[in-house]
Amino acid sequence: MKELHISMEHLPVWNQPIHACIGYFDGIHLGHQKLIRTVTDFACKQGGIPALITFEPDPWQIIKDMKHIPHLMSMKQRKEAAAELGVELWIILDFTEEMAQLLPEQFHERILYPLPIQNLVCGFDFHYAYRGEGDIHTLSAQAHFPVTVIEEVSSDFAKISSTGIEALIQSGNMERAEVLLSRPYQMEGMVVHGLENGRKMGFPTANLQMDTYYVCPKEGVYAGGVAIDGMLYPAMINVGKNPTIAEFSDIRIEAHIFHFDQNIYGKHVSFSFYHYLRADQKFKNLNELQAQLTRDRVQALAYLEGRDLNAFTSIRYD
Repeated sequence: MKELHISMEHLPVWNQPIHACIGYFDGIHLGHQKLIRTVTDFACKQGGIPALITFEPDPWQIIKDMKHIPHLMSMKQRKEAAAELGVELWIILDFTEEMAQLLPEQFHERILYPLPIQNLVCGFDFHYAYRGEGDIHTLSAQAHFPVTVIEEVSSDFAKISSTGIEALIQSGNMERAEVLLSRPYQMEGMVVHGLENGRKMGFPTANLQMDTYYVCPKEGVYAGGVAIDGMLYPAMINVGKNPTIAEFSDIRIEAHIFHFDQNIYGKHVSFSFYHYLRADQKFKNLNELQAQLTRDRVQALAYLEGRDLNAFTSIRYD
């Protein structure tokens, strides 16, 4: 996928006609996918490049001075998901205080009109420009390119939104989140050293140092998977503060990968969350914890056997 960076000071030249959707697209969920499919359909029928216009950083960081905003996806994950859906050009708007001050007409003239847009696609609730004064009406009123507005995409009579999916993840409802995302919820990062108490109990874990500030799943134990070097391995994942061993002040995320004994410290990995098994809890001693981990392992493997095992490289389930 090609990438184009646009700022108030720099607007690169792009000569090929594009059909673009615009928004933040956190999660690339089913609603976002409908926008992207509309763009790829335009490109297929009329010629031109299917593109996606997004913002970096998250506009709320500038508009409301919010720091550490949790997201469903990193920029890298959003790009990869969009590319799989057929997006060929990823356009990043460098969102600054100066850009946030633009009136709708100024945003059109300074940012959108210089691009060779043939069709622009947005969601029904898209807002932009100063104080969100720009919306589907101001966008549709300009005459430089046609605008297609995608109406609300719903599931079970509820609007599909990034906020709604965040709530599902925070409540541990990973199956429902997976349906709306059309993929399991995933967190990426590097494997780092932990206390190694799990190894002493026969449950070595890979501790995740996250790439971005993700929406944190409900504390507890999950059946999941860990992708390493392009291969996916079944695992059980713990989200919590290790109350039995150390009672950390912050939440740690670590995975015990089944039938796996390679050294992966420093490796970039991806954790996938499939099913919530139980809440995080404090045990009287390590023996009780070890016994519970053994039960967790049985439950996790039983659940994973019901999924598409062709996705996993490990074929031994005992």
